Amino acid sequence: MIHSAKGLDSLWEASMEKCGLLDALDPPVVCKHCKEATKEPYIQCVQCEKLGNFGNVIICVPCFTKGVEFDKHRNDHSYIVIRTDFCLFEPKWQAKDELRLINAINDCGVGNWQDVSYRMQGKSAEECKAHYMKYYIDSDHPELSKILRRDLGHTVHPQPVSYVGGTDDPPRPLPGTSSYRDMAGYNAARGDFDVEHDNTAEVDIQDLDLKLFEEDEKPSLGFELQVALLDIYRRRLGERHRRKKLIKNHGLIAMSKSIMMLNRYRSCLPQPFADALPRFFSIFDSVEFDLLLEGLKCETELKRQVFDLMEYRSIGITKQVSIMTYETLKKRRDLNFRERRNLVCMQNYGVDMKWNILKKVAKLETTIPGSSRRVSIPLNIVGMPGYESLNYTEKQIASELRLVPEDFLRFKSAFINECRKLNGLKLGQARTLIRIDVNKIRKIYDYLLSAGLIHTPSK
Repeated sequence: MIHSAKGLDSLWEASMEKCGLLDALDPPVVCKHCKEATKEPYIQCVQCEKLGNFGNVIICVPCFTKGVEFDKHRNDHSYIVIRTDFCLFEPKWQAKDELRLINAINDCGVGNWQDVSYRMQGKSAEECKAHYMKYYIDSDHPELSKILRRDLGHTVHPQPVSYVGGTDDPPRPLPGTSSYRDMAGYNAARGDFDVEHDNTAEVDIQDLDLKLFEEDEKPSLGFELQVALLDIYRRRLGERHRRKKLIKNHGLIAMSKSIMMLNRYRSCLPQPFADALPRFFSIFDSVEFDLLLEGLKCETELKRQVFDLMEYRSIGITKQVSIMTYETLKKRRDLNFRERRNLVCMQNYGVDMKWNILKKVAKLETTIPGSSRRVSIPLNIVGMPGYESLNYTEKQIASELRLVPEDFLRFKSAFINECRKLNGLKLGQARTLIRIDVNKIRKIYDYLLSAGLIHTPSK
């Protein structure tokens, strides 16, 4: 027989209720006088609670109507009536259901909604999750303070501090965003994670009764077993705390912010070392990592200053004033050198030699007036390997297309050989031979076609 998920939950609850295990999830309240389990409503003595005589003095309604007195309790003490059969937020959720939900979440952990639903009579996992997220996480309820009007001995705020999302410091991304998913379940509103590491650790000790083996002969094997179970639980809590501390202190919650901070130091560090820096997140905490980056930055700056001093000493500079003069002349010399590199040789078949000086501001690209299209400045290919093998027209084309002479000769040879092999060459076929800009291929193809070095296939 196949059961649905909801049917299995109902079957489980029925079996638990038949075995009396659901009552064990909510410990019974015992009357201090008749020692019998009592149900709501019942009476709690406020005066005995303040005096600290017996902790919470609980009296059932029959004993209270008789005016019983026992130990230091008197029937004229102040009292309150305890009842949880009223609704707080929703008509289907009474106060006792709210308490049972909170206790179940404390035992099973946030996110373990299937186990939480097993402790809630008539509530599914989806209903428990939706109710908890709606009324305890996403919303604040000022009417809750109106219900709790008892003087608890300290200031009760009318409502919790409003959660403001969308900020970066501290990281509080809005739900549904990519930053929210990158935080791996970290709930910024509570400063904790939705699902704890080893989330079922509390299940193993939830029914542990330390008084069970009190009357056994010492040393008791059962008592030692309980102590060992508690020690295991303590170690599991320690591992959970260690992981949370590691994630928070090492900046692993908001990795994007840590990477942005790291990028500020990339300019002053060698590229291989800067790429390896994220590996140190798991070794150093945030303060130690900041000190490491600042130390590396200072080291780079000191090395630069040492190299500058070595350069000044090698050229015989010994005074601060001379350094300023040298730096000024050095900048002027570098500017003149860049201008000289922009000289383009315009040769007319080896007879007349003319030199044209390009613009003083050396830019790789310029803009045509009245147009947004950019054109490249011709490349200076004079003296490069293969330059003497080009004719005047080919030199102009290679310079305009910013191709070195060797590449131009290689492309030219590839087109000519392919044309001989196929008995003709089309522009589309030429574009498959080399991987450069299609406009450059067209100009080379048109030149070779007009010069008669290649031809189109015959029809």
